[in-house]
Amino acid sequence: MILILLSIVIIIFFISRILPGDPVSLWVGNHPTEDQITKGRQELGLDKPIFNQLITYTKNILKGDMGLSIRTRQPVSLELKKRFMATFELVTVSIIFSILIGYPLGLYAGINNGNFFDKIISGFGYLGLSFPVFWLGMILQIIFFSKFNILPLQGRISSFYETQHVITGAILVDSLLIHNWTLFLNSSKHIILPAITLSFSIIGIIIRTTRSSLIDTMSEPYFETYLTYGFSKNETVFKSAYKNTLIPISTIVGLSYGLLLGGTFLVESIFDWPGIGQFCVLSILTNDYPAIVGVTFIYAFTYIVINFIIDIIYIIVDPRIRM
Repeated sequence: MILILLSIVIIIFFISRILPGDPVSLWVGNHPTEDQITKGRQELGLDKPIFNQLITYTKNILKGDMGLSIRTRQPVSLELKKRFMATFELVTVSIIFSILIGYPLGLYAGINNGNFFDKIISGFGYLGLSFPVFWLGMILQIIFFSKFNILPLQGRISSFYETQHVITGAILVDSLLIHNWTLFLNSSKHIILPAITLSFSIIGIIIRTTRSSLIDTMSEPYFETYLTYGFSKNETVFKSAYKNTLIPISTIVGLSYGLLLGGTFLVESIFDWPGIGQFCVLSILTNDYPAIVGVTFIYAFTYIVINFIIDIIYIIVDPRIRM
């Protein structure tokens, strides 16, 4: 994990330096003088040799200092801290949606392999994989906001609500902890459309993985043994066989979790969700190098940690892996 993170820091540092645009011009404002440009380069540390800049930045990363955002003039770590839980909450709800819908459908399709319902469910899975996220998000906005006006268009909560009692940073969790049911209902309505948009493609992946894994399991000798002892196919699946699908599903869910955390740019922009994705889009558009590097590092770190947790879950789900 340490070697991968170090490699990521080096790669994104050099990539950020070769991107087109000049961050100094954003830092010093419009129509700067030569002295202001020189002073700006010194303040940003861009007057030093590139290798020295890398060493300084790596040391600062280890101390949790990601520098100042050129666009907002605030510490990048503070900006990410304010926005991380918004993205984390959205992705977590999306993953829960995906599992609750995709896993049962995948099991049902696997049990009924080859029949009409299997084809319908499999087709739904392929449909989810093929839908562009930005297109689906706008279609949902047109249907549920413009047409029926039953769900909000954008934002995390309505403007007249205040989140004074911040405990975890996740509004759904905080509203439950302080027993603010009105705020919980309002935030739930706001998260439904972006969460469905994010989870649609993941549902397709979970359906396909669960289905194929269960079909392979049902061809195992032990499954046939259960059937010869008088157990039905459904009983065998729900008493034993489904457990063999948990390892591949854990892998898919873990990888999808990491991918969603780093792939919320379009969804957060469409739904004006105040998360890291939206912050990163604005940073890229303004050549905010410290923010771009900070966001990339946070995404990489989170992805690596999630994969590490998935490795631990393997051992819990299947103790044979310890052998």
